[in-house]
Order: sequence, then C-alpha cells, then structure tokens
Amino acid sequence: MSETENYEPLEILELFNKRATTIKPGLCRIQAALELLGYPSRQTPRIVIAGTNGKGTTSGMIWRLLAAAGLRVGLFSSPHLVEFRERITISDCEVSNRTIVDSIRNLKKQLPTQLWEELSFFEINTILAFLIFEDLGTDVNVLEVGLGGRLDCVNVYDPHVAVITSIGLDHTEYLGNSLAQIAREKAGIMRSGAPVIWCAPGWADQEADDSIRNAAKQVGASLIVPNEVDLECFPKSFSGHPSFIKRNFLLAREAISSFFNLELADAFPRHSIDALAAKFDSPQLPRPVTFNGRFDLLRVTKGPQTRVVLVDVCHNPHGANALRVALEETGVLSQGQRLNCLISVLSDKDAAGIWDEIKGKISEVIPFRIASVRSWSEVDRGIPGVLMESFEKAWSEALGRASWQSEDPWLVFGSVAAVGEVFGYWKRAGWSVERIDLDRR
Repeated sequence: MSETENYEPLEILELFNKRATTIKPGLCRIQAALELLGYPSRQTPRIVIAGTNGKGTTSGMIWRLLAAAGLRVGLFSSPHLVEFRERITISDCEVSNRTIVDSIRNLKKQLPTQLWEELSFFEINTILAFLIFEDLGTDVNVLEVGLGGRLDCVNVYDPHVAVITSIGLDHTEYLGNSLAQIAREKAGIMRSGAPVIWCAPGWADQEADDSIRNAAKQVGASLIVPNEVDLECFPKSFSGHPSFIKRNFLLAREAISSFFNLELADAFPRHSIDALAAKFDSPQLPRPVTFNGRFDLLRVTKGPQTRVVLVDVCHNPHGANALRVALEETGVLSQGQRLNCLISVLSDKDAAGIWDEIKGKISEVIPFRIASVRSWSEVDRGIPGVLMESFEKAWSEALGRASWQSEDPWLVFGSVAAVGEVFGYWKRAGWSVERIDLDRR
C-alpha cells in the first residue's frame, strides 16, 4: 500500500478518478454488485438519515447513543473533511486505511471489470461500507444519504428506521426546484409500517411539511415527530449550542427510541432513552467525525499566534439561515456585532443566496478558492473582496490585516470540501487546533 504526499493510499486516490462532475442516479448498478457479493450487511439493522441539512450531526448523535448502549455501530457518512476513511467508522474499533485498501482490492477481484467501471464513486463508497461493516460484525448501521433519498445508494436496502432532518432548496437540478418536489425525493427512504422521524411542527416550511406527511400516508409509514417542548431535555454539553443542534438531538433520540421498539431489537438489551442521553457526554464514548466543522468553535495556535475561529459547513441558503440564527442564539456574536469571515463556495451552489442570508452578520470578507474542480472561479454578485487562490493565501492575508487583529472570533464557512482543506492546511502548516465548549466560553 503506497501513499502520496497527502497521505491517502493510491488505491483510494484511484477511486476519485470515478468522481465525475455529474451524478449517476439509480439503483440498478449497486443492486447488481450487491447481488454478486451476496448482499453484505443486509441482515444488519439499519437507520437511514436523509435531509438537506443536519444529516451529519443527527447521524453522529444516533451513532453515539447506540454506542452508549454498548452496541458495535457502523456509521457511513459523506463527504469526508480530510481523510476518505472518515466516511466509514465503527464505534469501538478503528477502520484503518489498510482495511479500506484490502476491501477495495477484494471488491475489484469479485466484480466483473465492466461492472466495476460502471459503478460511480459514491456507489463504491457505499459497497465498501457494507463490506467492512459485515467483516467487522456491526450490530446496527447508521447510514447517511448522499443525495436525495429515493435513488440514493443507501436506500438499496430497506431502512428499519428512517429520519428526515430538514428540507431546503439544494441540488435542484436533481431533486426538483420546489420544496414539495425535494421533500418527495427525500421521502423515498420511507417504508410501509416502518417508523420515520420528521421534525416537529414549525421547524419546516409548510410546503415541505405537507409533502412529507402526505408521503407517509401514501406509503403507510409510521410518522413520528418530536415534541418541541423537549428542547429543554438534552445533554448538558449542548446547553450552549444553537437550537438546530438541539433539534437534531431530538430527532436522534426519537430514532433510538423507535429502534429499540422494533422486534428486531429484541436481541439487544433494553435501554432507557433518558439513561442513554445522560451517558451522551461521557468522554469514554467515541466522538463522531460528523461533528467536525458543524458550528465548531476552535482555538487555532502556532507559536505566539492564536486565533479563535468558528468553522461551519454551511453550503446552501437554508444552512446559511441556520448559521445566522445560531450566531445570535449562542452568544458567539453579540447584538449588533459583525464578524470577519473567510468563505469558499462551490460553483454549482447558490453563493449569492448564501451571502444574502449571512451578510448582515459580516464585517469584512475574504473569499478563497479550493483545489476542487467544482470551486468557484469568480466571486458571485454582491460578495465583496478579491478572490484568493487558496485558503493558505486567504489565511495569510487575514493574519496580516490590521482590521482583523481584535480578539473577536473569525468565521470560516462554505462547502464541506473547503472546510476539509482548512483543516488540512492547519495540520500541514503546524497550527494546533483545540475545541472550545460553547457552554463554557
């Protein structure tokens, strides 16, 4: 297993050659591959999470609660921030690059060459997760939808519990240009008789709420919504977090409760949901990688230089709206205060819509490009500042500006790929990163 200077094994890097700029919807290819492989992990219980925003935190919370119950839990998420192996994690053991490379090699041997060539990047990711979870004997798997729901790879197996976190306008070229259309695509993970967790009244636009409720009736799924009153009942570590994080925890808690009410869960010891929630803060439990970069307050230090930076993977207007509200709710931003920020948006995203949501909270802005072919090549209308060629140049520019030298936090946000490059740069350049508890700052 040879590695390149960015520390990813070549076998993993070769997968990125399949990462076309267009997405290949449909389940026929992955169904054919899984049939040849004997349907790995099909017998393992599954919780599937879809939604425009909030999938990462919600899936991570479910994963951690199940780990608190003593189960070996697989988590498949996307995209990764820094390392590919972040996409496939297990609660009580490390999924190493060696494990992933061995699985890639075995998969290529078992599949016909033509089928291997036809499989997309994400389809192979999903198959690798199923294979590794099967080999390492997970008790339950938490699977995050990559795009939509109905035609997403993780929907190839029936979910035992489904969760839909939110509905917003994103990926409209694939999912439709209305909230109702997008909601119907995400509702594709529902199954007759199976519980589906959906947000409480008032958390979503009426159009999306109506569409989800109608879909549940048509499918015959058991729709479950958390009680907004329960926003006061969450782990102590969330006391300083914004309401969208707390809401995601309520979705996770309802998913866990529904899971333990299933007949298939009779093989596992029964657990009190309140007891599991109380254990959630235990440092002995694994930290989900999907928490990283989600309203993440950090102290970044190198020698005498120290900056407090709030990092967020806000990549659409729906997420930017949540970020704006969260800045006020948490006290990170005092009333009337504005933050300096560094921003990077992918070219196929609504950068102008993102900026319109957040600009009232921003003082100065430094936009930057990333290495991805999807990176924006020019700054969209209304966004001030000169586009920097990399985060490294943007970071250096910010450090050198006199107007950025106050002790106020900086905001770094944009695509997941951009936040991944931010973390990667800090690591390469020798900046240490320490998380700051929002309730103790």
